[in-house]
Amino acid sequence: MCPHRSDDDCHCHKPKPGMLLEASQKYKLDLSKTVLIGDVGSTDMLAAHSVGAIKVLVLTGWGHGSLNQYRDHWAEVEPDYVAENLLDAVQWVISISNE
Repeated sequence: MCPHRSDDDCHCHKPKPGMLLEASQKYKLDLSKTVLIGDVGSTDMLAAHSVGAIKVLVLTGWGHGSLNQYRDHWAEVEPDYVAENLLDAVQWVISISNE
């Protein structure tokens, strides 16, 4: 989690991809094969999109509002999957990993 405020102009506060890029280097992750599960389109989905990660929006937490009333804040990005909850998201990830 980024310890900075949104107005600190750091490289790691989502939707900026700094933490994802750092994790990819540290753990040798292929971000194009990495799944980011989140409930906020304007941060989680945009950050995942910026690094080419697989995007899963969960409708729990802020998810419903993010997908509906705040969709205009991230209209240019489509989630790869919209999950009812975390279990649904994990089941979808497992199903695509078996393809």
